[in-house]
Amino acid sequence: MDRVRTEPEQDPSAGSLLAYRGFAAWLGCQFTSNLGYAAWSISVLWLAYQISGSLLLAALVLFLQYGIYALTFVAGPFADRALDKRTVFLVVLPLQAGIAALLGLAIAEGRLSTGLLLGAVAATAVLDDFWWTTGNTVPRILVGRENLLRANGLQSALVGVGSLVGYGAGALLLVEVGPAGGAFLRAGMLALSVGCVLAVNLRSAPSARRGLLRDLADGWSILGRSPGRPLLQIGALFAAEGFFLGAPLLLITLFANREFGASSFAYGLLFTTYMVGSIASGLAVGRWNPRRFLGPLLVGATVAEGAAVLAAVALLPSLLPSAAVWFLVGFAAGVPSPLLYAYLQAVAPADAVGRVVADFEMFPAGASAFGAVAMGLLATALDPSGLAGVIGLGLVAVGAVAAAIPVVRRMRF
Repeated sequence: MDRVRTEPEQDPSAGSLLAYRGFAAWLGCQFTSNLGYAAWSISVLWLAYQISGSLLLAALVLFLQYGIYALTFVAGPFADRALDKRTVFLVVLPLQAGIAALLGLAIAEGRLSTGLLLGAVAATAVLDDFWWTTGNTVPRILVGRENLLRANGLQSALVGVGSLVGYGAGALLLVEVGPAGGAFLRAGMLALSVGCVLAVNLRSAPSARRGLLRDLADGWSILGRSPGRPLLQIGALFAAEGFFLGAPLLLITLFANREFGASSFAYGLLFTTYMVGSIASGLAVGRWNPRRFLGPLLVGATVAEGAAVLAAVALLPSLLPSAAVWFLVGFAAGVPSPLLYAYLQAVAPADAVGRVVADFEMFPAGASAFGAVAMGLLATALDPSGLAGVIGLGLVAVGAVAAAIPVVRRMRF
């Protein structure tokens, strides 16, 4: 039996979801935490490049981060077992705030080292695994299965708005204050997130407890249980797509430094327009609620992202036209996430949402870690245009292969 609260279920409009105070408070938590994360990430990537003068350290940062995200399945049983999901957030958020504040102090006092930077990235990524996994159990608890795609679309859009504000603030702080500003901003936003979490009722019925190892095994068995193993086939697709997940961020970093004279303004502008595109696609997905057309949209978005990356190369070194194309890259890149995670939240058993989503995340996150390193190494051998060509054509090829997979074409709930 599906153990969910369904207050807004009878009116599945965006307005009814936003009028539900529990869901609105949850969106507030998403907004503040992702605003801080964006300000932090723009600072961290810039720091990594400036410390080394090479894209390799920036790629290593993404490798470490995505590699740890690939271990998210460890957090799945804890997310599903928690009777009150707020418990996980109230442990994780303050710890992340403390790490961000300490990193900011180290930067401000000139004591930042490569080891400290990588250690802070690794520690926050581990905590992110628990935050993200538990967060994926929340929409089904709050709004019910029928509203998952709309809720994920709204959530994706608001996360995008928070990220946009965070990237803009991080870029401004980078110019006016330095990279320490982004770390301090993240610490402050995480403190606000704690207040938002306290306003949400996230209690769920207790699930059976059979030991952590048994819970881990059960989560993996769900992925391969259905005839034809559709979730495993979809996982293979998202592993291929995930290989290029960090590519736009690395390209933006590379273009800003190589094509625009290491301009922090150009870096911030390209990041910001990319995120505006992601926001727009999240709103579009939420408004349309295309539960019956997930597969075609996933294929089309992947091909469109590759084509947009190729177009961005053609416009170099013109900054404003390039920024406009990065909006399109962001729009296409932002489509798959709300579609995929709404689908996983919908098809998973109600008491195993955390484990199914967390186990599945190993496919795209693991591939993203190796993809980031591969892109960093390629950047040492290719010019920015050549690297962008590899990425653009790679995404188009992934989309073409996905179109030939029947399970992907039939994705719906």
